[in-house]
Amino acid sequence: MRRRNVLLRLALVGCVGLATAACGGGGGGATGAGGANGKITVGGYNYKTLDPGGTGYISKSVPISLDIYGSLFDPPESKDGDFVPDLATGYKYSDDLKTLTIELRQGVTFSDGTPFDAEAVVYNFERYKQAESPNAQYFRQMESVRATGTHQVTMNFSVPTATMVAFLTYTPATLIASPTAHKKAGQQQFGLKPVGAGPFEIVSHKPGEELVLKPFEKYWDRANVHLAEVKFINTSPEAQVSYQHVASGSIDSVQVSGVSTPPNVLDDAKANQQIATIAGENTLYGFLPINTFKPPFNRPEARQAINYCTDRDSIATNVQRGWVTPAYVLAGADSLYYPDGGVSGAKAQFPYPFDPVKGKALVDQLGGLEFTLLNIGGHSQVISNALAQQWQQCGIKAQVKAVQGPQLSEAYSDGTYQMAYAFSGGINDPQFYTSFQSPNTPQGKHGFAREHPEVPELIQSANRTVDPEVRKTTWRKVWTSMNDLAVDIPIISGPNYTFQNKCLADVDFAAVGAQFKSARLTC
Repeated sequence: MRRRNVLLRLALVGCVGLATAACGGGGGGATGAGGANGKITVGGYNYKTLDPGGTGYISKSVPISLDIYGSLFDPPESKDGDFVPDLATGYKYSDDLKTLTIELRQGVTFSDGTPFDAEAVVYNFERYKQAESPNAQYFRQMESVRATGTHQVTMNFSVPTATMVAFLTYTPATLIASPTAHKKAGQQQFGLKPVGAGPFEIVSHKPGEELVLKPFEKYWDRANVHLAEVKFINTSPEAQVSYQHVASGSIDSVQVSGVSTPPNVLDDAKANQQIATIAGENTLYGFLPINTFKPPFNRPEARQAINYCTDRDSIATNVQRGWVTPAYVLAGADSLYYPDGGVSGAKAQFPYPFDPVKGKALVDQLGGLEFTLLNIGGHSQVISNALAQQWQQCGIKAQVKAVQGPQLSEAYSDGTYQMAYAFSGGINDPQFYTSFQSPNTPQGKHGFAREHPEVPELIQSANRTVDPEVRKTTWRKVWTSMNDLAVDIPIISGPNYTFQNKCLADVDFAAVGAQFKSARLTC
């Protein structure tokens, strides 16, 4: 039996334990003893393709994809633990970190009956390197990949690379498709009904609307797959609507973000004893990306004034009603390498504590401070308005403006923004969320203080070592330097929350979403 992911397993908030036979069934309900033949319905599905090497693939669909493809490695079972074998059984880096050897599980087949072997993995890695999808970024340092045995793969890198196994755990890079099925279907059609070696295979798929899965009978760990069917359907992205779906029993599970969900929805869900409200790790964070290349934030004093005039505790306690925590670095409180002492420790080291007097003095020194604060609407608008109201006491005038997501991305890319309110995070390793800290990305090229190149260099050095203590020291330098620069200012952090049928047990939560490979219905 595969080892469960303890680190990313979520804790119950809304109920102490799973209900017994007294609890009601969910959207599908159990049809056999112990839920052995149970069917469940999951909300939030709106994806057009499930091919990670295809145009249009969205990284948010990774948890769903894992149920189809399986994973080379699973996340560590403890914060400082090693990656857990899955379709791969082991790995070894060379001393210079320029070669990675991966051992694969033997006797595994794809759901089309073809072998899962080294040649299949090589085919996928080479395809991903050329892909017009988020997957290509994980293979930029790969110079070559070859099968050095029937079940052994060797990768060579252009520079020391200590991050590849993490990519083969948390990202779409871990998803290995049947080469035979891919060649037969063609690039465009494969994403509609992909073939993997995971616990489930596709019954039907209506892109953006509905995906139905059934167990893959020859899955290597079939004995621990309990559900007879998992159906994903497109439901409203509004948290209130998602909650009502679960509360009414029309769906069995849906996930929302703690840093962007209205607190009244979370309050209602927690009070509802008919469902479970489940909290993940505190790894998401809300922050203020700042354009340091144009007025007014090309002046450090303007950025410092924002920090002094921001009451993070009030945002977390009064606006979000305690469902989040104040953030003082660009990471959640459960992230790897977080400063000693948790949130209190990070706050003690923060160079610009809430001090409206100092903030107003800087604003006066600047002759005033006025700018536009962009956000993507919804609850982001509420938090943005709360920040703007706080800043008024320092004489800061912020015009809050909601835009569509593509408009905000375009503003990051062409540098037309001054400040925005945004979210990032979700995985406990901060290496995955550095796009705003790199001048080579659309998000970072206008938002990073060009006179201080040490932060991108520090991040690169952290990603070229396997020594956890060196990484810990380096990431603390990264966050200290970012705070000193007052760039990409952190505001709050928190977990994802899942609203779930109380009869649904043993769900694995893979950082950014739920997996149902071992799930079962208990009533």
